[in-house]
Amino acid sequence: MRPLDRPFTMGQLLTLQSDTVTVLIYGKRYDIPVSVSEHQLLTTIAQDEIVLLPINFERTRLLLDIPELSPQLERELNEFADSDESVTALLKEGV
Repeated sequence: MRPLDRPFTMGQLLTLQSDTVTVLIYGKRYDIPVSVSEHQLLTTIAQDEIVLLPINFERTRLLLDIPELSPQLERELNEFADSDESVTALLKEGV
């Protein structure tokens, strides 16, 4: 995996089509193109009630190859979490 060199944000998965995923970022909808492999991965995880996806800052593509221990990822996820415990700690517990 490559390290992040640019800012990104998180989007909530709303709908998944064959070639795009619709995400909600701060109350606005964005249609983002997806590859066949991204579509397969999203099909698997779209069954969850709430799915947050890392999106580039320009809101034009998914960033599914972010390192799990990225401090930027933890900061972004914690903005969406409603918990005193960090998202990283919750993910390690399997919540």
